[in-house]
Amino acid sequence: MILSSMRLLWVEVFPDQQQVTIKKGYLDLREWDAEEGGILLLDGEWEFYPMQWLLDGSGQDTSGGPKPPKLIAVPGGWNQALHGNGKASPYGFASYRLRILVNPEEKLNYSIRVPSVRSSSELYVNGRLLAESGRVADTKEAYTAKNLPYSASFTADGNGVIELVIQAANYVDSRSSGIARSIKLGSEEAVAKEMKLSVSMQTLGAVIFLMHSVYALILFLLGNREKRLLYFSLLTLCVTLSSILSTDEKLFHQFIYISSDWDFRLSNAAFMIGCYALLECTNHRELSYWNRVHPVYAVTILGTAGITLFLAPPQVIMLFPVYFLLGCVTAVITIIAITKTIMKGIKDHLLLLFSMVALVHHFLWALFLRESALSVAHYPFDLILSMGCLAAVWFKGYFKMHANTKEIAATLQRVNDHKDQFLANTSHEFKNPLHSMLNMSQSVLNRERPLLQDRSVKELETILTVGRRLTLILNDLIDVMSLRDGNPRLQKKAVSIQPIVTGVMDMLQFNAEVKSVSIVNQIPEDFPPVLADENRMIQVVFNLLHNAVKYTNEGYISIQAFTEDDRAYIAIADTGIGMDETMLKRLFLPYEQASASETMIEGGFGLGLSISKQLIELHRGTLEVASVPGEGSRFTFSLKLAGFETEEVQRDSNSNGPPTLPSMPMQDTIGAGLQKEEIFPPAAIQGALPERRSNRPTLLIIDDDPVNLQVLEAILPPDEYEVTMATSGKEALAVLDAKEWDLVISDIMMPQMSGYELTRRIRERFTLTELPVLLLTARSQPKDIQSGFLAGANDYVTKPVEAMEIRSRIEALTTIKQTVREQLRLEAAWLQAQIQPHFLFNALNAVTALSDVDLDKMRNLLEEFSNFLRYKFRFQDTAGLVPIKEELSLVRSYLYIEQVRFEERLQVVWEVDDCGALQIPFLSIQPLVENAIRHGVMKRTYGGTIHIRISVHAAHAEITVQDDGIGMEEAQLQRILERTANHQSGVGLINTDQRLKRHFGTGLHIQSRLGEGTRVTFHARI
Repeated sequence: MILSSMRLLWVEVFPDQQQVTIKKGYLDLREWDAEEGGILLLDGEWEFYPMQWLLDGSGQDTSGGPKPPKLIAVPGGWNQALHGNGKASPYGFASYRLRILVNPEEKLNYSIRVPSVRSSSELYVNGRLLAESGRVADTKEAYTAKNLPYSASFTADGNGVIELVIQAANYVDSRSSGIARSIKLGSEEAVAKEMKLSVSMQTLGAVIFLMHSVYALILFLLGNREKRLLYFSLLTLCVTLSSILSTDEKLFHQFIYISSDWDFRLSNAAFMIGCYALLECTNHRELSYWNRVHPVYAVTILGTAGITLFLAPPQVIMLFPVYFLLGCVTAVITIIAITKTIMKGIKDHLLLLFSMVALVHHFLWALFLRESALSVAHYPFDLILSMGCLAAVWFKGYFKMHANTKEIAATLQRVNDHKDQFLANTSHEFKNPLHSMLNMSQSVLNRERPLLQDRSVKELETILTVGRRLTLILNDLIDVMSLRDGNPRLQKKAVSIQPIVTGVMDMLQFNAEVKSVSIVNQIPEDFPPVLADENRMIQVVFNLLHNAVKYTNEGYISIQAFTEDDRAYIAIADTGIGMDETMLKRLFLPYEQASASETMIEGGFGLGLSISKQLIELHRGTLEVASVPGEGSRFTFSLKLAGFETEEVQRDSNSNGPPTLPSMPMQDTIGAGLQKEEIFPPAAIQGALPERRSNRPTLLIIDDDPVNLQVLEAILPPDEYEVTMATSGKEALAVLDAKEWDLVISDIMMPQMSGYELTRRIRERFTLTELPVLLLTARSQPKDIQSGFLAGANDYVTKPVEAMEIRSRIEALTTIKQTVREQLRLEAAWLQAQIQPHFLFNALNAVTALSDVDLDKMRNLLEEFSNFLRYKFRFQDTAGLVPIKEELSLVRSYLYIEQVRFEERLQVVWEVDDCGALQIPFLSIQPLVENAIRHGVMKRTYGGTIHIRISVHAAHAEITVQDDGIGMEEAQLQRILERTANHQSGVGLINTDQRLKRHFGTGLHIQSRLGEGTRVTFHARI
């Protein structure tokens, strides 16, 4: 009933196609006027010959005699009627026959259109084979599956009879087989017209969808990688594939036939992927409950698509319910997501509403065609409309975003202008108090220099140097606005470059010396003058030289000049870190700097090079740069040479002395006219100095900025701390073994080796308590602080440092180190004073035994025992170094006593080079020898041998104590130098190891094998 209603609806929608009634395999069309252009659907009762061929390839009757035919509904499946034994099966072969009577007086060319016969067929008209799809056969081996639409043209015989015979076979498709869709009959012109229309519509739809796919993919690749564009591209590509592979005219197969197997696989896999892409084009993730199901859905649908590509057609058909279920889920979730979006505002989402309605219409129409088995011209407009509206939604969003971006850009431009104005105003406000501070500092320095300590003079000069640098930085900030508003006024005159470079070098010389960088001025004194603004040239040279010093850690910076044509070229070259191509492209942009995470260098506004380039261009010159990463950079700027008419002016101005740097208070000028103060003799000043403590903590401070080093040096008075400074991690590691340090203070952002890396290198040799590390960082983010602690730091201080805070932290960390040092001293004193009772008793028993046997040997034993006790009770040597001869004397006394006791069981081999003035910690060899005897050779019944070997090399001596005792297992060897709360082996080896590390940087190196013996080695610097 429902199917009949759908067919009636279809007839009303498509009046050109007419449905006729076929009874018992006959159709009378003698009253039908085919010239009107109508097309008939040959639906009804056809004669059906199961498992029988009516005709062979030549048109001969092969039925073997008349057999009563069955009647079967066309279109429809033959599953129930094929075998006739009550068993439904789609596999087999059969013949269909229909006799059509037409008006014999009409001499027309008729055409028949066969859209789908599963899954191979032949078409005979009046005994002639006119068309086929695949190869029909009565065996699966001889059969070839191919289900493509085809057409054939013909004429009726002289009696107006058209006998249609369709022979079909199927051995692979498990669905309902036979004639699956309505067969069309009409005049040749009418059928050709409809077929052309259908092909055109399908081609149009495929082209439009493919265009959507391509431009969406291009926008995704060239744009901001919005994933929805990628999914939309994938969706339209899947729609295109599904359309041209398996629907209506099957356009793809008309050009390239890929077999029915791959037809099944690709079309169904594309359907699954298209469903997933459709869902991803919506806001489905906003559905609360769906979020929990979506991961399972995604894995299921994509997994099903992947599996489909490896299945045979019968297996793919078995998955049809799964495809249908997943497709329904996609449709429902898509509709819900779109509806939820539309409900936020229908007016703003009309296009989305149209897209949803068109999409729903397409699915309903596809379902209707599938269930009714009708064959109509391809109808792509609803899907085209849906995809077009969906694309329009995104275009609308992009246009809106573009408008918002323009508005935001305008706002940012206004804010940028306000920012530059704010910086300029702030710089003006800072300049007056800064100049006052500099002038007053200069006055105090000029007036009080004879009365001040050298340290105070140095700190005041550092303040003045920093202030002058700050003045030039403020000038850069002020110039930002003046250069943007228009060309600033330049007071050009004949200027000599050589004295300008010399003055700027004096300002930066301290920075360069601290970093081991030499600045070489190779400009000759007679270099011709240039036409330029003197103050601006000082600004340019300062910026270029300061940049070179900042990014050069070692090597040199050279300033050269040469002339060419009527121009002067000044080149500043360095051996610094260099720049890559990316950095060179944005080097002269304002507020641009090299990445601090890459260079490990912070500071500055990134304005110097930008302003320098603009100032040089205002002088009608050029500023160019060449650089190689890791090798250095070379900046070259050009200026016009001064003409002859300006040389007299230049000579007159030079006669009064070299030009004065702006914002640099000169001592003679500021101090002129000041009243002279009484000068105290140096002895009186020195007498007022406080005495320095002898036990001052030794600090190693590392920072690549010399100003920061000066600040820390000022905060930490020399009478309280012994400070050593370094400008790089490499330099710090070089001096780490020079002495024992109480604390390392390191900046994090340093070139070549960061503070993190330096801390990790220190922790490879020293524990947290053996050498504390305090990190200075301008970054206070938790991840930066965490990185410091993970590297092995004890504490951190954020910059700029507060004097009270850093001194408190330094005191706390140095107290830890001094406490550990005191613990080692007490342990060493305890080891020195400790005499094992059994050793004492054994020694006295030996003396008693020798008194009755050998008095001379007894006297020698008493002498060695006395010598051993005398060295044991020298407590003043516990913290320092002693000559190795004293340590060896103690060892010999101890060994003599033990050899008298154990006799032949203890053998000692000495291999000692000339040690000269070598010094080692007291009680560093004797505990090793005692440990080798007690826990090594004497554990054996027959004893063993002790080897004591001292090898002297150019810079160090190697001391080794080796025994052939019982040795140790690997697990015991790993724990032997660990200090734990429940450690059972005493403190002898641990204390010796830590004291050696304290003095020489390295401790004990122990090698042992169970049953073979132990070897203990340490190195001492000569």
